[in-house]
Amino acid sequence: MLEIGKRGGVGERDVWEAADALLLKGFRPTVERVRAEIGRGSPNTVGPHLDSWFKALGSRIQDPSAFCASSEAPDAVSQAARTFWNAALTTARQVCTDELTQDREALAQEAAGIEKERADLAGQRIRLADAAQTQQTLIDTLKTQVEDARASLNAAATERVALMASHERQIAQLHAERATLEDRLGAADEKLVAMQNELGAVKSGCDRDIKEALLRFDQARSEARVAQNALAELRQHASAQDAALASLTKQLATAEAGRKTAIQANVSLENAVAAEKAEALEVKSKVQLLETELRQAEGVQATLQAALDAERSRASELALLLANSQGEIVQALRSLEQSKKGSPAGLDPRGRTTKRKRGIPMR
Repeated sequence: MLEIGKRGGVGERDVWEAADALLLKGFRPTVERVRAEIGRGSPNTVGPHLDSWFKALGSRIQDPSAFCASSEAPDAVSQAARTFWNAALTTARQVCTDELTQDREALAQEAAGIEKERADLAGQRIRLADAAQTQQTLIDTLKTQVEDARASLNAAATERVALMASHERQIAQLHAERATLEDRLGAADEKLVAMQNELGAVKSGCDRDIKEALLRFDQARSEARVAQNALAELRQHASAQDAALASLTKQLATAEAGRKTAIQANVSLENAVAAEKAEALEVKSKVQLLETELRQAEGVQATLQAALDAERSRASELALLLANSQGEIVQALRSLEQSKKGSPAGLDPRGRTTKRKRGIPMR
């Protein structure tokens, strides 16, 4: 017996009729759909009545008369009710089948998700166990390292005491070596100053000798230039004399035919020719003398050049000697700097930083 709702309320009959109507329309009855079909009712009221409708749905399907109209209804109405019932039954079966399939698929997906979460949790549990084991191993290792560090610290403290004593002895030795090096450096400075003075004197002498040699060389070159000019003039004069001699020889040949009538003139011409020849010989002698003087000037020039080369070689030797001395001084300075670097903070026995002030800068 279906309960009828109170006035203004929703009863079981109202819910069943709304569910049947929805089923006939091809929809699955739900609380919201039933409320929409009725137009009122709360979920708390509609829900239990809808559950009872679903529970009675199986027995009602087995007894189609439960959905049929009363026997007093006309045949057309009964036939229409049966038609509606069969359609509703087919639709309800199809809807139930589809929803069952969807529910099964959803349950399968949820089961797969739960299984995956279970596997992830198992992996996390394993990783946490491994991490805990790793942390414990790390703690044990750190404990061992701490104990080793303590032992090493004690050994280092003992060794440090011994090293401090050895370091103090080395500092005393370095102070003594520094004093020795400073003495050597002073001697090297004095030697360097003396060598620089000697080099300055040698350079001055070399410059003076070079200037004098250059002056003598310029003078000899001027004299040689004058001699060359004179030689050129004498050669031109000799050429003119030779030309004149050739002309006279031609004239003599021409006058040979009248020799008999001009014997006196011929004798005079021969005397003139002899005089010209003698003058030509004298010119040649002067030319030879000038050539000899030119060769002597060239010899003087070669001698001056050799002296200049010797002075330059001597200057190079002195420069090399100076460079070697500077190398020894630089080496001594580096040894002193190394000894200072070996001492703590470069302090002297009185605790002040040592700076050497000399004419040559420290490198």
